Amino acid sequence: GKTAPHSDSASVPYRKCSRPVSDSGLPRIIHHPCDVVVRVGSPATLSCRAEGNPKPTIQWLRNGQPLDTDKTDAQSQPVVLPEGSLFFFSVIPGRKSQSHEAVYACVARNSAGVATSRNASLHIAAFY
Repeated sequence: GKTAPHSDSASVPYRKCSRPVSDSGLPRIIHHPCDVVVRVGSPATLSCRAEGNPKPTIQWLRNGQPLDTDKTDAQSQPVVLPEGSLFFFSVIPGRKSQSHEAVYACVARNSAGVATSRNASLHIAAFY
């Protein structure tokens, strides 16, 4: 790990107590999701990859709320792929709560801490 310059150590008096056990253990997002524009009914993927020790678990947020990917309606529910990306089989419009159109972010968590990706918007392209 890099050592902080002395000038700022005064502002962080408890630094030595709060150091994580392992410098490399903290989750780190190595692939952030990007904004996507998708036609209705098309598949879409929002990328997310994270590293850490132990291997972090990935959870997705939709408009800031944890995304429930266990609902029985699997066809319309996105699934989290093994590496952490979020995959939509078929993007659906709909009322705000049901629509896939939203702002998403992924959160990587392990025993050492939490890391959150940048926000990515999924827009549904209107073709009339």
